Amino acid sequence: MMDKQTFLNLISAEHDSHVALLQSFIQAPSPNPPGDTAQAANVLKEYLVALGVPVRVIAPQGEGRPNLVAEFDCGLDDGGEVADRTGKGDDGPSREAGSGKGKRVVMNGHIDVFPVDEVQNDKWMHGGPWSGYNDGKYIFGRGGVDMKAGTAASVIAFSHLYRLRYHLKRPCSSVALTLVSDEETGGKFGSRWLLENDPEHEKWKGDVMINAEPGGLQSIRFGEKGTLRITFTITTRGVHGAYTHLSEGANRVAARLVNRLVRIEEEIKPELDERIVEHMSRPEVRAVVDEIMGSGASENVLRPTVNVGVMRGGIKVNMIPDRCVLEVDIRLPIGLGKEVVLRYIDEVIEREFQERMKVEYAVQEAASNPSSYCAMDHEMVDVLARAGEDVTGRKPLAIPSLGATDAKFWRYHGVPAFVYGVSPETMAAAVDERVSVEEFLSVVKVHAAAVWEYLGGGE
Repeated sequence: MMDKQTFLNLISAEHDSHVALLQSFIQAPSPNPPGDTAQAANVLKEYLVALGVPVRVIAPQGEGRPNLVAEFDCGLDDGGEVADRTGKGDDGPSREAGSGKGKRVVMNGHIDVFPVDEVQNDKWMHGGPWSGYNDGKYIFGRGGVDMKAGTAASVIAFSHLYRLRYHLKRPCSSVALTLVSDEETGGKFGSRWLLENDPEHEKWKGDVMINAEPGGLQSIRFGEKGTLRITFTITTRGVHGAYTHLSEGANRVAARLVNRLVRIEEEIKPELDERIVEHMSRPEVRAVVDEIMGSGASENVLRPTVNVGVMRGGIKVNMIPDRCVLEVDIRLPIGLGKEVVLRYIDEVIEREFQERMKVEYAVQEAASNPSSYCAMDHEMVDVLARAGEDVTGRKPLAIPSLGATDAKFWRYHGVPAFVYGVSPETMAAAVDERVSVEEFLSVVKVHAAAVWEYLGGGE
């Protein structure tokens, strides 16, 4: 019999190997766009194959953008071997998801990262954005935080669980690993493809999913805001800049519209489960939200926010512009659907923006997604919290996230999905994105320990 601490000690003993994998992973560029992740995916594939883990490639966009998947059955049969319940041997799929037999945990991460501003390459402290430089405390490089550290942690945790799968004794249980190449541009050909378009899509859903996106070791994310991205086009009469009595101009109309849209933050209230409201009102929970995401974040977690990301209007300073285009990013909290916001916008335009002007809008459907959440008292939350406290000495608290992750796709299918990962502090920084080595190794152990306990490790 092997207890959880012995299992964690085995993981800790391979510290150098874990760090080397993350460095190699960061050193393999995978910016999206343009989206070629083959080199980085191969780093992970070679690591898993070297440990005897069967890996498959699912690549709807071609070999340059592969998704990697792996899976295994857990537990022992009466003869001391992995029970073959499928007729496909030790490494076959455990069961059809939803059959009611056992539990299937899915571990998910993405391979692609934010692109790099090449003009700033020489501003990085240690050899550019793909150096993977380790100063003993941090590993530097684009995507280290979002989310190569988390993805590498999932790969390492999965490989250790695979190696000791005979000790996972929850009846008929199994574990799947999904590593995707399309997350930064929406997920259509990554997690979403696996869940909706792959011929074996049911097996990638599982009963619960855990993800290691940057969230902070103090938190377990049980939900996240949705996105509503809208392009507004304002058209007015264009005239000479001195003739303001003839036209307000598209830019001034746009400014008025922006001021009106910002009022969404105060005037639209989500319909929330009272248990979530009560939980998020607790001082210790609010403090964790502010600690991780910055002072004031706790005020925004459960309300909509409005960001005007793009404003284009006018061609010359002494001309009143006849056209202005706005791109607006509205974040939808738990309990608020886009229909409520769009109805509000329609009423504002009808009431306040009709005379001598034309205001139209179009929703950027591909970039807009509903909010999502799952039970904050799910068994996996308790398991992750215990593992987090065992490894770091601090018990993480359940909170929703301001940003979006692939966890939403599992929640849309009714599968509880939770995020536990490194600090987001330097996420997508212009230069010197870097991940704490200590935090990375903690995430490896927390994810491994959580799945270990959830599936009856050592029982």
